[in-house]
Amino acid sequence: MDNIVWQKTSIGAQEPSHEFTAIAPNGIDVGRIYRIDGGPLKGRWRWIFLLGHSQFRQGIMSGDQASKHRAANQVRKTYERYLETPGCAGGGQSRIPLKKQSNQDRAV
Repeated sequence: MDNIVWQKTSIGAQEPSHEFTAIAPNGIDVGRIYRIDGGPLKGRWRWIFLLGHSQFRQGIMSGDQASKHRAANQVRKTYERYLETPGCAGGGQSRIPLKKQSNQDRAV
């Protein structure tokens, strides 16, 4: 599976953002992470997965983690689960175009 790409979210001329958007190889935003800056969870990282519907969305779609890396990992794992879940169950299998293999790649 191709990796998602993380892009820093820009918020005008404000202080540096601690928010990032996960973008799939096909250009679709699949999730985001951001640092919690107040309250009892201050300093933890919130993660949110954006895709899926019906049965798939009944699972865990967001949460918080102790580090940016762990939050990003949760988005990545949820994206992988989304790609493995049939479209009829709310996942992305057969919904996201896959790269076609050339005939040379198939002849192994």
